[in-house]
Amino acid sequence: MPVPYEVDFSQYQLSEEQKFLFDLKGYIVIPNVLSAEQIEAIREQVLGDMERKENRTAVEQKAGIVQGSSVPGGAAEAILKSPVVKGTLKELIGSDFRLDHVFTVKREKGQGDHLGPHQGGPMRSPHFHYHYTEGQAYAGLTRMVVELNDVGLNDGGTMFLSGSHKSNMKVPKSLSAKKDQYGAPFEGYEAPAGSIVFFSENTCHVGPVWQNPDHPRISILFAFCNIGMRWHRHSNVSQEVIDGLSAEGRWYFRDIWPWDNHGGNGGRNLVIVEDDGSLTVSP
Repeated sequence: MPVPYEVDFSQYQLSEEQKFLFDLKGYIVIPNVLSAEQIEAIREQVLGDMERKENRTAVEQKAGIVQGSSVPGGAAEAILKSPVVKGTLKELIGSDFRLDHVFTVKREKGQGDHLGPHQGGPMRSPHFHYHYTEGQAYAGLTRMVVELNDVGLNDGGTMFLSGSHKSNMKVPKSLSAKKDQYGAPFEGYEAPAGSIVFFSENTCHVGPVWQNPDHPRISILFAFCNIGMRWHRHSNVSQEVIDGLSAEGRWYFRDIWPWDNHGGNGGRNLVIVEDDGSLTVSP
């Protein structure tokens, strides 16, 4: 008999301190989420995708970015299955979210983001608006950065203008000007390989030029939002990659609707595991 796949959110919950810091700053760093074996396998996958990727634009090459790859399939599916990932996203978006976009980064010394500091300030758009109501945060578009190499405080990892996700004023031009490096009031972080950074997309952020000559920055950046929303017009994850995911992975790629008054499954948008083990998504 076909059964609906249900996500288990019970294995990880943010602490009161973590929730306080996310609400205060607009980002948190959770260290050592992935094991050494997972880090190695996912890093090899990302580097292999980059070697095979052709026709990158000059901007993508300068920024060290690959749009579209085998992620989050293969070894990288372990990220979507992580209790830390599922529990944190439930706290920041709610229990019905979807994966909107994902890209990979490899930056050698001297490479940096092609954008300057962006987002921050008052934002009514449901994709970027952040609020906290009755003990529950809501970060309309939540970004997740998986660091696959160590990131030191001054190496050139993502930097944030702390608290700007709920500022009452726009970020002034004096702070949003593009630079190679950013000092106070921007904040960086230390993250050993396997750590994950979660932030509200409306927290003003920037990817500085990478400074560490000993190893590149290798990261995966995900964007998540509520199941009834999308930010990017098209997913950059191929259907072939999605079809190769488990029921748990496919759950992140359900169609963009939360309710069907006349449909089956009590109107819910589910992944159904058929008797033969095949999956039906958003029937």
